Amino acid sequence: MMRPEWHRSRIAGESGTGAIDLVLVAAFILIPFAMLLLSFPIRMEYRSMADAAAREAVRACATAFDPETGQDRSEAVARRILAERSLAPVTPDLAIDCRTSWAPGGVVSARVSLDVPAIKVMGSWTLGTWTITSSYREQMEPYRSIPRP
Repeated sequence: MMRPEWHRSRIAGESGTGAIDLVLVAAFILIPFAMLLLSFPIRMEYRSMADAAAREAVRACATAFDPETGQDRSEAVARRILAERSLAPVTPDLAIDCRTSWAPGGVVSARVSLDVPAIKVMGSWTLGTWTITSSYREQMEPYRSIPRP
């Protein structure tokens, strides 16, 4: 019976390169892809948070009795929503327009921008940032009676 001599059929100098290739592929391709994939739900939570803040800020402005109160209420509501649902301390950029189109049938708008981490590794460090912007517009009630001072 002949013994198979598989080790003589290898090309000289290539022993163990498959293991090195596997480690390099895992380190430079699979691990960053997995971190990016795992950070996707966190980005969607930030998107949902920005949408809710913009939507509720516009509603607070549209239901107020005067533009100054509406502006103050809408900024307070947006900041409170962002503070309650925040995953990490973020500094929002709020642009709420409550004063320029204050009239029955006017359109009020809000824009919320958040700088969020692109990749978050185990909650300890982040890599890069993305800016998520959400805007919302709502028409005020056209048959609404606004009290005059």
